[in-house]
Amino acid sequence: MAKRILQIFLVLLFIVLVVCGIIVGSYVFSSPDTDPDSNSRLLISGAWIDEKADKKLEFDENGNFKYSENKSGTVIADGYYRINEDRKTIKLFMFPGHHTEAFDAHVNLFFFAQITYSNLKKATNTRKVNNMETYRLADAPTCTFLIKNSSSEDGVVLNAVMPEMTLDLYSKGKRFSAKNN
Repeated sequence: MAKRILQIFLVLLFIVLVVCGIIVGSYVFSSPDTDPDSNSRLLISGAWIDEKADKKLEFDENGNFKYSENKSGTVIADGYYRINEDRKTIKLFMFPGHHTEAFDAHVNLFFFAQITYSNLKKATNTRKVNNMETYRLADAPTCTFLIKNSSSEDGVVLNAVMPEMTLDLYSKGKRFSAKNN
C-alpha cells in the first residue's frame, strides 16, 4: 500500500513539474513578433519613459522586461514577457525576488502580472544622430500603459514616451551600436 501511494505521489509530482516547466519555458523562450508593422516591434524598439511618474519600462527583443525608476535606476520588477496584440496586453512572468514590495500589489499567483496598453502611436519623423547609434525622434512614439492586478481596483497608469529608438527595426534585432562595429 505504501509503495502504491509513493507511486501516485511521484506521478503527480512529475505532472506538476512538467506543467510548471511548460509555463516557465513559454515565457523564457518566447520572443516578440518581428514584423516591422506590428505593435510588438514598436514596443521593443526602445525604453518607454514617463517623466511625471519617474518610471521607465523596457522590453527587449529576447523576451526580457525591466520596470524601473527613471532617475535613480532602481529596478522595481524584471523578468520575462509575452505580448498579445489582439487583446493589447503584455503578460509578465517574474521569478521570486525579482520585484519589490511596491510591485506586490500588481502580482497574481506570486509570479505573474499584466500590463494593458492603449493609444500606441508611431513616430512619423526621425533623424539620425551619433553615427547611427540611436534615432532621435522629432515626434516620439507615445503609449499609455496600465499596470493592474485583475482582482484589485488600483493600478498604475503610465503615459509614456519613447524619446529614442535603440533597436533598428530593419536589422533583425541588432542594436545600432552593434550594427556599426
